[in-house]
Amino acid sequence: MDDEIASHESFESAKFIVDPINGSKNSIDLGLYSKAFSYTKHYNNLKMKYKFVLVGWILATFLAFSYVLSGKEIGAPIDKMISLALVAIFSSRGVLLMLLLDAEIYHRLLNSSFSANLEMEMKGISKSRIHKNMMKALLPEAIPEFRQQYEKSITPTSRKLKEFFCWIFTGEKGKGLDPVFYDGLFYCGICFCLWIVAGFSVSTYFYYHGYKVIAVGLGVLTPVVSLVICIHLIRKTLRSGIKKFTIGKNEQKSN
Repeated sequence: MDDEIASHESFESAKFIVDPINGSKNSIDLGLYSKAFSYTKHYNNLKMKYKFVLVGWILATFLAFSYVLSGKEIGAPIDKMISLALVAIFSSRGVLLMLLLDAEIYHRLLNSSFSANLEMEMKGISKSRIHKNMMKALLPEAIPEFRQQYEKSITPTSRKLKEFFCWIFTGEKGKGLDPVFYDGLFYCGICFCLWIVAGFSVSTYFYYHGYKVIAVGLGVLTPVVSLVICIHLIRKTLRSGIKKFTIGKNEQKSN
């Protein structure tokens, strides 16, 4: 029945047409571009999996908080507030480990393949514009032709605000925030919340035990110290960005 419905001609017209693979320059360039693109997709999938693992890790942390506050660990030799602080601190260590694997290892591997595809598109080796459009959307300041269009499309207030954030996290104005910044902000934001829980838990413990000066000091210093540490970690994370990778690559070529 199916053979009667679908004729031989319609079957032939439905086939995919694939460029022949041979030793020509066009075929080699297409193969290299496709291979680099597959690596980019692979590393991006790995980064997404770490974020899913992080969600499970945070849920486990909330369960640990609930268990500590439930009062079922009657035999524990330490106060509940100290237990909460320990759970938050050890949980933040796990988050920092995922930050190391995601932003400082796999993101650098992602940049190696992404920059190869971008260079092929910039030189006209590939007709695709996927990576150029991604740079235009995520980091327009990195490419001069996109920078002028971007500066015309935003208000002066927005530009100054972005320059201020760039100065805080990179020490430079007008260079743009690398896409890896958002990974660092995501992980460090979670660590900041966990450190606040730890600091306020210890502060509460000292407050109810009569050490009010220490409690107030911890309550004031915890957000400040946590914020400084987060800014330092995000700055360190930006070393894995596409801009730093490109600069290092150009320096190696010049040497």
